[in-house]
Amino acid sequence: MPSLKAQINRIIFQENFETHANIPTLWGPAVNYSVANGSTGTGLLFNSSNSNTNLTVSTPISMVNLVGRTIGISASVKGENLTGGGNPGMVIQLVGLTSSGSNRYYRIPPSTGNFDWKTVGKAIKIDDDLVSISLNIGIYNATGKFWLDDLHIQVIAEPLPPARDTTIAIDKTHPGMFRGMNVRSNTITKSDLDELSTDWKANTIRCQIGGNQFGDGLLLSNYDSILQAEMIRMDTLVKWCTSNGLKMNVGMAGLSQGLFSSILAQTRFVNAWKLIATRYKNVAAVWAYDLANEPINSAIHPHDFVWPLNNEILRWPELADTLVKSIRMIDAEKAIIIESLNYSLSVDDIQPIDFSIPNIIYSVHMYEPHPFSHQQITGPTPTYTYPGIVNGRFYDKDTLKKLLKPLRDYQQKYRVPIYIGEFSAIRWTPNNSTFKYLKDCIEIFEEYGWDWSFHAFREWDGWSVEHSTGYYDPVLPTTKTDRELLLRSYFLQNLTETKSLITSSQASDFYPNPARNEVHFNVQKLLFVEGSVELLDLNGRIKIKKRISGQDAFCIDISSISNGLYFYKIRNDSGKMVGQGKIIIDKNQP
Repeated sequence: MPSLKAQINRIIFQENFETHANIPTLWGPAVNYSVANGSTGTGLLFNSSNSNTNLTVSTPISMVNLVGRTIGISASVKGENLTGGGNPGMVIQLVGLTSSGSNRYYRIPPSTGNFDWKTVGKAIKIDDDLVSISLNIGIYNATGKFWLDDLHIQVIAEPLPPARDTTIAIDKTHPGMFRGMNVRSNTITKSDLDELSTDWKANTIRCQIGGNQFGDGLLLSNYDSILQAEMIRMDTLVKWCTSNGLKMNVGMAGLSQGLFSSILAQTRFVNAWKLIATRYKNVAAVWAYDLANEPINSAIHPHDFVWPLNNEILRWPELADTLVKSIRMIDAEKAIIIESLNYSLSVDDIQPIDFSIPNIIYSVHMYEPHPFSHQQITGPTPTYTYPGIVNGRFYDKDTLKKLLKPLRDYQQKYRVPIYIGEFSAIRWTPNNSTFKYLKDCIEIFEEYGWDWSFHAFREWDGWSVEHSTGYYDPVLPTTKTDRELLLRSYFLQNLTETKSLITSSQASDFYPNPARNEVHFNVQKLLFVEGSVELLDLNGRIKIKKRISGQDAFCIDISSISNGLYFYKIRNDSGKMVGQGKIIIDKNQP
């Protein structure tokens, strides 16, 4: 059986329009188009003088070995006085027919106006329910001239692996819930963080090396010196959080810009993470490494696929895999967070990391529907309420659940933890809509057991829950807003959970380690009445599960378990983890 990797870069379709005799065979008679000068040699010209016309042609695309894979479609285009945008305008799209008989459209974003020859493209995942696909090109409900040349479609990513066993526990990598805030590392103060911990009762912050600075990021000639200076700034936050008890999710933002510009930039980024992991691997205040903030910000690649694909430049799944393995050679334990590409609420564009590598978390940012959450930030826009209709669709809590379903499905399919790294809505939405939206979001996150960090704490006051709902009103109310009280009410749960949670190093007294045939636990520190203990292998499979009831000490028989490294999890009766650690089983010891 050939390797799946053999499919990468397989050509699905290509057309350079040089063999004129074949053009009508493929695209039909030259009624909606004419043969004209292309970017190289000849191409097709679509010329529309009527905005209510459909000058498009199509040809079928083979579905052989395509379902589940991601393909890249690209073309060279030129425009003259092209009107229309969104649905009308130039058309380069795949039209898929689903098993239910409906059509699904995958379109390269249209260009309008006047532009010289350029390459455009898009990465598209072929859904499992598609039974046929056709390629559609031309002008639709627009006027102007549209030239097209050098059409290419090729495989650029393999299908996701099959689902894991549903009995595998979803290991969140830490006890309880992380509920906290995003902060800007270059503006937050010690008093702010102390207040966030002691008064608000948040238990984590998400902070970025580079923050919103350094737009050129990895392309900067003095990148290394900037990185060192930014890590010194981060050291200060580490010191503050060590003293006040906040746990830090340390990520990369400005200094991750340019991720897909060159192999040199990617090598520089991997080396940067090696430095960060070396610096913080033994720092208890840091609980996670967030590889890249919204990685699509870095460049058009690989969001917009163009031919020919530079195979030296790693796409996000391969780059994330490389980063994880590089960090794990230095730090074997801290959580590593991988964010979705394309601002997606699904992480289907990420091949799951090798399941034997522990503490991998998958993350998205929740601002949907975007016209609602970002209304009137830069000037007048339509105003939207929540619950309510946004761009023709009704949004309420059930709709938000539907939007987040792909993420939930990914979690259930692969038994992996999920983290909402950012979520928010601008504070001046009408009818107190932001409070209602945040409340529904948090209730969903809590129901699914997803850790979360609100955006943001004392950063830009447009996102502030401390300010009023007045449009750019700079005055802080004398009483706490209901948005602030909402967050505080959930942060208070951190305090309640902390009373029954302990760190991994204090999880329980157990012996011996390494063990041969049995392990003894002393759990009087855990402050719970009933629960269970699980022994899991490196793939997260439960090997032993034992009920515990009103016991300060107990023993589990491991005589049937083979040699190796295992994890134990102690949970209370509600399923929350109250203790965890590692056990080495070695039958060969004396």
